[in-house]
Amino acid sequence: MPPLYHLDEFEECFDEPDAIFCYGEFGLVSDDPSEFLTMIQKFSENPKRFNHTLIRHGYCMKKTCNEFYNGTETDVDLRSSYEACSNKTIYNKYKLKTRLTDVLDCAPRDRDLPIDYLDIFIGAICILIVLANIIGSICDRYLDKGKERGGLKFLYHFSIYRNWKKFVAPAGENRDPRFKTLSGIHGVRAINICLVVIAHACYVSGALLVNPKLIEDWFDVKFFNIFMNGSVVMQSFFLVSSFLLVYNWLIDSEKRPLSWSMLPQQIIMRWLRLTPAYALMTGLTVTWFSRLVSGGPLFEKVIYYENVDCRRNWWIHLLYFNNYVDRSYCMVNSWYLAADTQLYIFGVIIFLLCRTNLRRKIVLSFFFVVGIIVPMLHTYFQELKGVLIAAPDVVLNLFLGDPTFEKLYSKGHTNLTGCIIGMGLGYIIYNWQKTDGDPKQFHKYRYLYWSLAGASALVLFAGHMFFNDGPPLPLYLHVLYAGLQKPAFALVIATIIAGVVIQFEDVYRPILEWRFFVFLSRLSYSAYLIHLPYVRTEVASIMNVQRVTFFGGAARCLTIVTGVFVASFFFCMMVEMPFANIVTSLFRRPHKEELNKEISKETKKAEDDNGDMSQTKTEDGTIVIKMGTKI
Repeated sequence: MPPLYHLDEFEECFDEPDAIFCYGEFGLVSDDPSEFLTMIQKFSENPKRFNHTLIRHGYCMKKTCNEFYNGTETDVDLRSSYEACSNKTIYNKYKLKTRLTDVLDCAPRDRDLPIDYLDIFIGAICILIVLANIIGSICDRYLDKGKERGGLKFLYHFSIYRNWKKFVAPAGENRDPRFKTLSGIHGVRAINICLVVIAHACYVSGALLVNPKLIEDWFDVKFFNIFMNGSVVMQSFFLVSSFLLVYNWLIDSEKRPLSWSMLPQQIIMRWLRLTPAYALMTGLTVTWFSRLVSGGPLFEKVIYYENVDCRRNWWIHLLYFNNYVDRSYCMVNSWYLAADTQLYIFGVIIFLLCRTNLRRKIVLSFFFVVGIIVPMLHTYFQELKGVLIAAPDVVLNLFLGDPTFEKLYSKGHTNLTGCIIGMGLGYIIYNWQKTDGDPKQFHKYRYLYWSLAGASALVLFAGHMFFNDGPPLPLYLHVLYAGLQKPAFALVIATIIAGVVIQFEDVYRPILEWRFFVFLSRLSYSAYLIHLPYVRTEVASIMNVQRVTFFGGAARCLTIVTGVFVASFFFCMMVEMPFANIVTSLFRRPHKEELNKEISKETKKAEDDNGDMSQTKTEDGTIVIKMGTKI
């Protein structure tokens, strides 16, 4: 078959003045019936294969296409020249013709992007953040020795020393003792973010391949089918988020009465917690990160379209409904942030609405059924796939244009079951701990519990029936799988989390409570924001076709993952944690118990300094302190 990718020597192309390098995508066509083309089309129908009817070639117009290009063409003429050149190249060897798609990037060697007001604005913000970290750290370390003095209090939130102590602190420290049992949650979150970053890092090894058959052969390995259906692991994030929402609020309700006035406050807190880091990363992606790219053949496809979309639709992302906008090139991975925010608001409403156990059971059961039926209806009426197939071409396009991704996978309401299961788990764990449940009663189920890791892999592997060669599966199988896959996987993960919190076994718990996972978990938000822009800059910098081996690809993937987490550490320490500290200080209200403790401390101190002191509380709760004189 014609090579899937072909590039002339990119650097050598620009040895001549005014050289132009054109990278385009074109489909294979034939004026007459062609058995060869029919074979290629049939081969490409398999989701485990690249689409070999869509070829991506890059030509140095002055060298390869000098017969059709004279150096004075307009953009329209360039398309004609490129298509004529590709037609001749392919026809001479394969007796097939080509038809250019909309993707054609013709540019000189130096892509000078002019610095505009947005670049200056984002650069100024970065400088201010760096200065705040430096000044806050110096003041905290050397000036005030850890004391918070009025005017400098804001800067202390940017103190690297304080944020480092918070970063390395044990899980659940200085909180209710029950939170220490949740340290296994960090393990779940750390494993999930590592899987996400690894999956997207492999994107670099799949771009501009000269040996795509290697990737296609991997997809033929049955075990690899688990990874083809690995996108369902995102349910773990929805599950953990809603679990912590319910669990935190139930413990908080022991000290503070619940009211509907908390709803807008929680929405604002959530927005302020996520948006500063998210907005800065989006701004860097469309400004200075673009200038780190050396400008390879994939620059326009990978970088330019994203820049244009982010500058035009940034407000959609900051309002967190970008997952309901199709074909959004800007921060493709941010669909999860939007969906999770939507489900968080939904969870807060359900929590405030359901104050009794009976109402909780009825409402959660109802929405659990709704969460199963809705994806089925989408799949049936829109004729979607029952699973988001991570086919090679789909992955290289970051799922853009894939109907299953845009209409089913990325929406908030189609991920409802993970949220509901997480909320239910929060209620169950809280009530079990409140009634002093005995972990020994579950000890007899430990062998069944240990099989859950295999059960989660089995849920993922069940999707392999959609990847097999042969006739398309009937629609009802797609419908059933679309409705049952996410809740099945979420239930398995919820059961694993429950066992770790209850602490009735010592196989999963020591692994998930590993201290290193706590650090990775605290980097998860920063890593999620950074990893895809990091990967895209790597891809856009590729100059020539690449031959990938299994070990070479794995080594490159590991290098990218390491770079992502190193960058995430600095971003977390200097941006995410300081702004999170500010939000916490703005909205944190001390409970009555905490106020009483503070008053007791002041009382004791004053008593030691000034004499005898007595404290009484009136009927309305007012504390009256009577001071005597020390003799």
